[in-house]
Amino acid sequence: MHSALLVATGGAIGALGRWAIGSFSASTAFPWATLGINLIGSLLLGGLAAAFSSGSISKDTVLLLGVGFMGAFTTMSTYSFEVVEMGGSGAFGALGAYVVVTSLGCPLLAFLGWRGMSLLIS
Repeated sequence: MHSALLVATGGAIGALGRWAIGSFSASTAFPWATLGINLIGSLLLGGLAAAFSSGSISKDTVLLLGVGFMGAFTTMSTYSFEVVEMGGSGAFGALGAYVVVTSLGCPLLAFLGWRGMSLLIS
């Protein structure tokens, strides 16, 4: 039960954070809010994973921040919907840029988060 409460608490905060950023972002044809959220989330999750693997943070912290907060803050489903929507509207240039930046940028930032945290810890 304790683990479920940590995940639920983190998830509620992460979902509200994503909603707030999306609500207060300028409405444009390009999904800047989702891209930014997923890039930032990848960086933070990489750092969190490095901290956990080194023993610097607890499993409870991972449940709260990694599974809960980051799980709700970042969003594959919204990304997927936006890709389909952009394709349907014929915005193929923007669609290609979005897919490439997300597909390359998120893993790169996760690696940089991991590497940066590893350097800070050591």
